[in-house]
Amino acid sequence: MMNCFFKKYLSAVIICVVSVAYSYGQVNISEFIQESKIASPDNNKLFFVDFWATWCGPCITAKEHLGVLQKQFPNDFYVVSLSSENPLNVEKFLKRKPNDLAVAIDYNKETFKAHNVRVLPDGVLFNAKGKVLWQGGAPDLKAGTIAKFLRQEKSKTSLRSFFQVIDIAEELSTEYIPTNALEIKPISDNNNELFVVDNSKYLKLSGSLKSIVGYLAKIYKNQIILEQGLDTNFEVYFKKPFNANENLAYKLITEMNLGIERKSNKGEGISFTIDAPKFWDTNQIDWGKGNAKYLIGDSQIKADNVSLKDVSYQLAYVLDMPVIIPDDTELNLTLHDWDFHYKFFQLMQSDLEDNYGIIAEKKVVTYAVYHIQKKAP
Repeated sequence: MMNCFFKKYLSAVIICVVSVAYSYGQVNISEFIQESKIASPDNNKLFFVDFWATWCGPCITAKEHLGVLQKQFPNDFYVVSLSSENPLNVEKFLKRKPNDLAVAIDYNKETFKAHNVRVLPDGVLFNAKGKVLWQGGAPDLKAGTIAKFLRQEKSKTSLRSFFQVIDIAEELSTEYIPTNALEIKPISDNNNELFVVDNSKYLKLSGSLKSIVGYLAKIYKNQIILEQGLDTNFEVYFKKPFNANENLAYKLITEMNLGIERKSNKGEGISFTIDAPKFWDTNQIDWGKGNAKYLIGDSQIKADNVSLKDVSYQLAYVLDMPVIIPDDTELNLTLHDWDFHYKFFQLMQSDLEDNYGIIAEKKVVTYAVYHIQKKAP
């Protein structure tokens, strides 16, 4: 069970709506930390919500790209960087690493969940009426895309009319640090998407049990079958330091008094053959310690200090099919940097073979399926 001791702060958030051409209140936020120092908040055709976090290294790189776009389109286009973190932490971060974009807080993750944000950085481009025009990783948003929509869109609205600041009195906590090696708490959130915080103090996972086990074991979601009634949502903390080679998925399942049975199935998947590996070392990409390990865009996967097993799990997630890798522990668990295309299979094949010595085939494969059930009393 989780022992939670929080230092409380009271934050009164006051709604402020300006009446202009439109008053939609299309996107809910908790508060603005700062407005843009580049763009005008009035009469914009397009709004881009940049989903980010202070611990996400690729988000900082993405923010630089968005800063360039905001300077290129200071009129009719407005970028808001939205974090679900404690505003106190965001403010501290901005003091260390200031930027000129607007920054806001989605403390209850309402907007994150509404747009199924699963991987950071992510972003959504809206018109003035709140219609989603484009969604994807911020680095994939191009100037040509913005220019095209600016030509097409006619309606305009202001920043304060487009974003609805929720009128609440919210108790905000300081960062919780787990006291036990493993802490598990059921949560009532119905959103099954996985949220991960991985820093120097702890690994925190929030989401469905299937998504949590899949992340820990690096197993594609459809390779995990849960007994009816088990796939509810949890918040799980693993206190650091822990053994990097420890089977955290098995540790969690054991702590929850669950059993696991391995079976096999056949279906379409990706098979990796690696006879002459030429993997990158870990010096090709450096996002710093404690930052996110992945940058997954519309067509490209980049990763910093990640194993073959881990990057294969991410690939299975975006392709929505199993990825089968060789049964070689050293090959699978050694850390490398990665940068390859995944959207078009032939391009992915070329990238993987030319840069890493991986031969990828799409075919019917046999893959493991893990059945998790309650142990008999």
